[in-house]
Amino acid sequence: MRVSKKILVAPAALCLLALTAGAAAQDSPSPRDKLAVWAGHWKRHGEVKETQFAHARTFDYDVKCSFLPFGAYMACSSVSLMPDPNHGNRISNTATLFYYSDVDKTFKYTEVHPEGGPSGGIARVDGNVWIEPREIQRQSGGTADAHFIYNFVAPDKILARFEISADKGAHWTVVDEFVDTKVG
Repeated sequence: MRVSKKILVAPAALCLLALTAGAAAQDSPSPRDKLAVWAGHWKRHGEVKETQFAHARTFDYDVKCSFLPFGAYMACSSVSLMPDPNHGNRISNTATLFYYSDVDKTFKYTEVHPEGGPSGGIARVDGNVWIEPREIQRQSGGTADAHFIYNFVAPDKILARFEISADKGAHWTVVDEFVDTKVG
């Protein structure tokens, strides 16, 4: 029986294409790989601006971030290195979990404070910039839009700020500016 070379070449080419596509899919980075920018031991130094939202002061935090076992979650724990001016000598601390949702293809965060429990949302990631939108309670009643913006300018340095908008995002007031420097 004589078999055409074209009939044998076509399936072989399809198999080769399938193997190449599979290898490319394995080589392409997972969205979870973006979480790795947070990993490490960071020293945070910042300044609270004198605004309608806060009084001027400086602050320092120690922040440690690492993947939880199996690599699906980046856990960050931070502790203030200074007494909280609003609460006497109590040291404030926070735990934040960053993760990627395969369901809705977004990065999410959940933050836990000892007083007040968890809060969270969807982090927008654009290259080296992470934006964490928030809604905060205003002292005068109601809520205001806010966000943290983290710009990873180098593997060991983050320039960041916290901004609040009282007019649904038309204007933003910088409340905090801070720098995180990786120390380990």
